Amino acid sequence: MFSAFLRRPQIEFLVIFVGMPIVLYVVQPDQLLLPLLWFFAFLAQRMLRHHYQISLSQEWNLAALNREELARIMLRFVPFAVALTAFTWFMKPEQLFIIPQSNIQLWFAILIFYPLLSVFPQELIYRSYFFKRYLIWPVGSMQRVVLNAFAFGWLHIVLHNWVAVVFSAIGSLLFTQTYQRTKSLAAVCFEHSLYGCYIFTVGLGYYFYHGVKFH
Repeated sequence: MFSAFLRRPQIEFLVIFVGMPIVLYVVQPDQLLLPLLWFFAFLAQRMLRHHYQISLSQEWNLAALNREELARIMLRFVPFAVALTAFTWFMKPEQLFIIPQSNIQLWFAILIFYPLLSVFPQELIYRSYFFKRYLIWPVGSMQRVVLNAFAFGWLHIVLHNWVAVVFSAIGSLLFTQTYQRTKSLAAVCFEHSLYGCYIFTVGLGYYFYHGVKFH
């Protein structure tokens, strides 16, 4: 059992998904976080292509994001949006909808560039790559889903607050469910973008922007 744990993918998981966030938490290289995210996304795409013979177009699978899937994602989003709004009102009422109210240009920029620059590389690494690379437990097992949620939440320790960690872990459970159902990076990127853009819209970007650090 111990020798199986020491196989290369498991060591790789510990180094990249557990150790790297700790290093970034300590070093705090704010301006390098996004480039590092894209660097690892590039490596993940190369591994998918050359080791697993999976092209990005196959993994994108836009056809799976049909009207039925869109409706399912949106219906699930509504109660979470209400909960996020209530949480913001309770925790940071002064931040409630502050960006669209105070800086409409910034808000539009977030809606456009957040999905492209942040969501896509995160999902490529934490959904596409993760679930093809790390077969520590059988495909479809709850243990893999929980491990993925831990890893995605743990990544967000670089933001230095518990809200980002906990909310990201919860989001990971939702995004993983969508990914396992659709086998579509497009579908999970859309869902992640929906939640992420609303988080910035409602005022919780205070917790998720790496320029803000507090406990």
